[in-house]
Amino acid sequence: MQTNSEQAKSLRVIGPGRAGTSLARALAEAGWRVLPPLGRGDDVRAAACDVDGEGVDLLVIATPDGTIGAVAAAVEPVDRTVVAHLAGSVGLDVLLPHRRRAVIHPLVGLPDADTGARALRGGAWFAVTGDELAHRVVHDLGGRSLQVADGDRVAYHAAACIASNHLVALLGQAERVAASAGVPLDALLDLVRATVDNVATLGPAAALTGPVARRDWATVDRHLAALDASERPAYEAMAAAAHRLSSGEGRPRVTSRGKVGRHIAVVDRVDAFRKELEAARAAGRTVGFVPTMGYLHEGHASLIRRAAAECDVVAVSVFVNPLQFAPTEDLGAYPRDLERDVALAEDCGAHLVLSPSTEEMYPEAMATTVSVGSVSEGLEGALRPTHFAGVATVVTKLLALAGPCRAYFGEKDFQQLAVIRRLVRDLSFPVEVVGVATVREPDGLAMSSRNVYLTDEERVAATVLHRALGEGVRLVEGGERDPAVVRDVMRAVIEAEPRAAIDYAEVVRADDLSAPDTLSGELRLLVAARFGRARLIDNRGVTI
Repeated sequence: MQTNSEQAKSLRVIGPGRAGTSLARALAEAGWRVLPPLGRGDDVRAAACDVDGEGVDLLVIATPDGTIGAVAAAVEPVDRTVVAHLAGSVGLDVLLPHRRRAVIHPLVGLPDADTGARALRGGAWFAVTGDELAHRVVHDLGGRSLQVADGDRVAYHAAACIASNHLVALLGQAERVAASAGVPLDALLDLVRATVDNVATLGPAAALTGPVARRDWATVDRHLAALDASERPAYEAMAAAAHRLSSGEGRPRVTSRGKVGRHIAVVDRVDAFRKELEAARAAGRTVGFVPTMGYLHEGHASLIRRAAAECDVVAVSVFVNPLQFAPTEDLGAYPRDLERDVALAEDCGAHLVLSPSTEEMYPEAMATTVSVGSVSEGLEGALRPTHFAGVATVVTKLLALAGPCRAYFGEKDFQQLAVIRRLVRDLSFPVEVVGVATVREPDGLAMSSRNVYLTDEERVAATVLHRALGEGVRLVEGGERDPAVVRDVMRAVIEAEPRAAIDYAEVVRADDLSAPDTLSGELRLLVAARFGRARLIDNRGVTI
């Protein structure tokens, strides 16, 4: 505050809106001499001059942010006058060519001039930069100042908007949702005040309570089900933010079925899976998705690690899909070990596992199936006529649940990869399909969940698939251009193994799996055979 012995400082405001008028009234009450303001249409060239031709002490440009520079440039500079603005995200440069410049941004809401003036004199914080007179303003208003460098002002202003404007928007949502239940906003305001007091005392993380903080996802799901669709995105975004705050990390991390843990969440409901990934994207994170049938091995691990290296949040599905098994195939015997799968996924960097029951994925008999022509018709498609319709249907459903993402598939099932790429392209899914190279045992056998069916003798015999592919690649790289010759050599290698019952040995174009008349371009060599209970497939690529 100024004393009687001090000469009163003078102020003029350009832009007599809420902010400018609030500041003028507050400084007038603090003993400043306030000159008449200048508004739209006024000549501002002499705005820095007092009525007697001397410079005013402080000229505040309180116009919209985008116009500050033009207004400052229109004012004729006066050496003794400090020219300032009140914008939070704009620095000093916009006030050139004035020699003495300052930024004075009040961290209070200014809804009208009377309320604003009281708030400015109520011990408010001000972010200041530039001339020392800015600190004098804060002192005379009884406020507190914090120095914010020009390079940090945008981030500072974003924080201020979150703390003020976004809070008001959230309370607007609270008012709407409460009104739908017949509850007035006034009933919530004491809760709001107490929450802010708790944040001031404890800090945001310690003050957080509620279903997200205690990992009560069932309650979160009920909330979402009760909300109007227009209210759900904001709720989900703030739930993700609360999840981040409560975990102390950038990514939400919990463990299976509601137990608090360190790394991973396991859900068995498709809606919960969808909402987790929607919340991740709403928080600005990228999503990687690895669909599997479980019984994970190092091949699956390579997909998860690749996704974790390229995406912020990694989701894995574990679901043995009955639609892709024929009645004579091994659906019931297919190996399963969810606890082991979750541990492997966690170790490789996954954050979320979906493990639904068949009833959850297909609550009633499917009336809709997805069929991908051409690439699904030969090879595996010829031997297993219903297989790829089952694959395409479940992948369509899983990608619809996962939403925009990068989806990772192994190249070992190369025809399946081609089917999924075509499906995603034809149906315009917002998904990038990423193929990952086959992972092999030291002796060349491609890793597969079905390898568990092999006896010791069959396990040794199964390496013949890798040897046959190697012979085919050697022929092509050596100059052979007749596909029949390559097919026959691969077939002969496999048929020489007594424990192998060959299904096919083929060479096709890699892009559409069509059979070439002459070998050229990018090719794929594919083989399949049975070894006792296990039916195994493998492939290798070669380019001419």
